[in-house]
Amino acid sequence: MARSAEVLAKKLGIGSHAVPHAEQRNYIGTDFYRGGTVRMDIGGLHPVKFHAELLRVALASGLPVNSRMYVTLINREGDGLRVVTSAGTVQARQVLVCTDGCTDGAIPFLHRRLVPVRSRIIATEELEPEVMPRLMPKLMMIENRQLGFYYRLSPDDRRILLEGRDSYRVGDPAAPKLFLRKGPVNLFSELENIRLSHSWFGNVAMSRDMLPRIFEKDGMVYATSFCGLGVGWAPWIGTNAADKLLGHSEQARTAFDFRPPAFVPLYRGNP
Repeated sequence: MARSAEVLAKKLGIGSHAVPHAEQRNYIGTDFYRGGTVRMDIGGLHPVKFHAELLRVALASGLPVNSRMYVTLINREGDGLRVVTSAGTVQARQVLVCTDGCTDGAIPFLHRRLVPVRSRIIATEELEPEVMPRLMPKLMMIENRQLGFYYRLSPDDRRILLEGRDSYRVGDPAAPKLFLRKGPVNLFSELENIRLSHSWFGNVAMSRDMLPRIFEKDGMVYATSFCGLGVGWAPWIGTNAADKLLGHSEQARTAFDFRPPAFVPLYRGNP
């Protein structure tokens, strides 16, 4: 990790440095880890506020936006495409498919290449003001272990928000919350009796190679396979996919323009 931080700093100019175990408690009040790295080019945002502003800008530009509508079928028809929706049929010259964790059987080709995975967030009850400076003195967002936990402070610095994967689709509905609760408890022993105030989940989508991509198939452009990183990747990749639709080929080519995601053997769209 230290070598990787050094490469990022020297070759890419990214503010990144190693934190040895001896200095770890300057960043996080736990001995759970054996050191880590810091990156200053990664930040956080409020995804609902981000979505609301994207929608405001789209509507202000005169773009029609239809919510609470779903697509049931897309067929090639003449020189264009026929899109059947729950509210009627649309004739389109071009179609951009951007579904990810909510991809369903309306697009069978993609449905069998993306596996939806639940991502759940828990919020602790409010902590006493003196607790947070001990637990997270730098107020930084933390990520630990591949496909493990990701956590940060709430905007008012009074709660810990922790996210992790939720594989529970049957059984006790409280089980995933209790499982994730082990995260802050294992990290910070003083939170052993902490209670949760909120819990919610949504789907992300995983492909076999875990790479975002833009590709074309049957006359449609796809921007998908964000693999849990959609808030960061989707706006940028979506912009490049739109340039492709508009014929701006000199702008549209990116490192993520390549083949569709590979088929998942024996998978029929239900994990």
